[in-house]
Amino acid sequence: MATGAFTLKFVRAASVGLLAATVGGLVVNQLLHLCYKDEEEQELDGFPRSRWILSAAIQAFIFPVLVWLSLLVASGSGIMCGRWLTASAAELPNKSLWYVFALFGSQSRDMCPMPAATSFLMKVHHWVVTIACMLALFAPKGFGLFIAGTFVLELGSLFYNLRTLSPGNKFINTLYQTFMPLSNIAALAGGVLLLQMREVPLWMRVLYFTADVGVCIGRQRHALKDAGLLSKKATETPSQSDPKAQDGVAMQSLLGHRQRKPSWRPWVPMLFIPALQRARAPLADGRGHQHHGLLGQPRRGLIIAGGALSSPILLQSR
Repeated sequence: MATGAFTLKFVRAASVGLLAATVGGLVVNQLLHLCYKDEEEQELDGFPRSRWILSAAIQAFIFPVLVWLSLLVASGSGIMCGRWLTASAAELPNKSLWYVFALFGSQSRDMCPMPAATSFLMKVHHWVVTIACMLALFAPKGFGLFIAGTFVLELGSLFYNLRTLSPGNKFINTLYQTFMPLSNIAALAGGVLLLQMREVPLWMRVLYFTADVGVCIGRQRHALKDAGLLSKKATETPSQSDPKAQDGVAMQSLLGHRQRKPSWRPWVPMLFIPALQRARAPLADGRGHQHHGLLGQPRRGLIIAGGALSSPILLQSR
């Protein structure tokens, strides 16, 4: 158990933990790329689909185990839940820090480098989480509260990731719309508790609470847009609002192009036959002389025939 002071040993252990989590995340990324073929790696918000699957797996199976481990080893050292929430990272056993290391690595693995096609909000999210993890490790109080608050947010993000992977699944969408507001409310409640911790410097409390409120508002607005309760930006493309929308639109366009019936009918040129016959018939003037019709003039006849034959093409292109 740590003595509660931010010694050089603690700083070294925290730095090694953050670095190891980042390297481990990068290694797993490369292993996933080897398992998936290039044509199977559909990009979602700039990230390969395999990254989203890995994030959902970490949120569903890794984070809950590490939070439970943090509570378990703390209670084994005589630190109950109430004290665990208010304690600093240096006051807790080393294994109680593993969750924050994993949370940091889950973000930093995507930032080496950050894909250029990633949205601005996603980039901000990654930077906020990584900076918050580093500050939480050296905050004088509230490390356990940080674990609890970020964990409930990750539970909401889990269902967002699942919806991104399966946007047409109604059951997942229902879970997403249920757990997202619940996780936001719980995180805001944790932020209010943090504001009351006098041991934490004021600037750090204000910074955490501001980031907490901003993240929750952004998440909830996104969920309301996904539910159709808020209108999306007019400039938003189908691929930004729905991961499968672009494929669907492209497929509908392709099928429509293949199945589109011509807007002309084969009998349309036949309407010009009587006019052509009359044009070919000889005409008599008042002096008894006969003249050929319009088709008797090569150029005029070519223009009329060309117009008759080209009329279906014009109708089709229109």
